[in-house]
Amino acid sequence: MDLLERLADKINELPDLPERLIIGQLSNNNDFGFYSQPGSQVISEDWSGIQERSLPFEIAYRTDDFEKANNSLWKISELLDGLNKLQTDGTYEFNRINIQPQPFLTMVDVTEKGVFLLDFSVEITQQINLGE
Repeated sequence: MDLLERLADKINELPDLPERLIIGQLSNNNDFGFYSQPGSQVISEDWSGIQERSLPFEIAYRTDDFEKANNSLWKISELLDGLNKLQTDGTYEFNRINIQPQPFLTMVDVTEKGVFLLDFSVEITQQINLGE
């Protein structure tokens, strides 16, 4: 499924992002990451194998410029909150995004860099294989 890639592409279209959003956790080489979280759930499923699913994601940004981080994640939050269509590879249908909570500072490390997070879930519809 290409959901992570499509969302990252959409976010990276925003002007004035501090840097390019990378798919993956924060690391020594990456201060701006986007990754899936555990805890996806099936909202509904019919007898033909069509599922509505909720998939949790997180965007993390580590910086010493707290105002820039807060502003950047709010821009992303507003973009995602207004997103009602997403081009997909056809293996799923994009339904909507639920953002809860809004961007927040989660910690400040020993180098005085803060880690800001934006958590959200994406609801999709997909056909699953029920077997033979």
